[in-house]
Parts: sequence; C-alpha cells; structure tokens
Amino acid sequence: MRPTTTFFIGAGTAYFFDRRLGKSRRTYLRTRSRRLLRTVDRAGMRKVKHAEGRARGMVARVRRAVARPTVDLSDTTVAQRIRSEALRDVGVSTRDVEVAVDHGVATVEGTVDDRKVADDLVARVSKVPGVDEVAAIIRVSREPADTT
Repeated sequence: MRPTTTFFIGAGTAYFFDRRLGKSRRTYLRTRSRRLLRTVDRAGMRKVKHAEGRARGMVARVRRAVARPTVDLSDTTVAQRIRSEALRDVGVSTRDVEVAVDHGVATVEGTVDDRKVADDLVARVSKVPGVDEVAAIIRVSREPADTT
C-alpha cells in the first residue's frame, strides 16, 4: 500500500475507535448513512410510482383509441342523441333539419345556409355513438358567389 493510503486508514481507525468520542462518531455515521439510504429509497419509489402511473395512463389511452365502445342503442335513442349533440353548436335548428335512424343508418334531411355548415353537420352526425352510416339529403339555401 501507499503511505498516504495507510495514513488515512490509520487516521480513520483512530477517529472511529477513539475511547472517548468513538462511540458517538460511529453512531452519528450509522444514523447519517441510514438516513441517506432512506432518502434514496423514497426517491426511487416516487420515480417508480410516477413511471407506473404514466404507463397506466398510456395503456388507458391506447385502449380508448383502439376499442371504440360498442353501443347497442335503439334507433329512437340514437336519433335523440343526434338532435341534442350533433345539432348543438352548428347553427342549425331542429325545425330546419329532420333526423331519422334505421338500424344504424342516420338520414339527415333539410335545408342549411351554406356548404360548410352542411359538411360540419354530416361529420358531427357520423361521430355520434350508434351511427354506422350517414345518408345526407341537405339542400343549401345560399350558395357563395363565384369569384373566379
């Protein structure tokens, strides 16, 4: 061994095995070491729990994206959902558009102001649970002027 290494080993031995203060020094070292290990253990457990929660969230998102919930609804219920959900913020009244549903096929018939509203309405109706197909019979009352 090197002389400096031997010196530090001897100094450490004398420091910890001193008759008067050695016991308190060993106790202090043991207490600090245990505290450090507990802190590292708690931090590791927090990281593991965080990673577990993130993994559970990703699994839930994938399940929701992959498995669209099967909705077994009556045609009357689906028609009511179309009236309440799809027609809500489009700017179309239920007096302007008639909705009928037959075995998952939604028929939307009526008059709207412009083509964009008609396209938005069809897209919203197709997203309603229980609608498999949309048959749109929509007339546009005002066509935009051709500016070409």
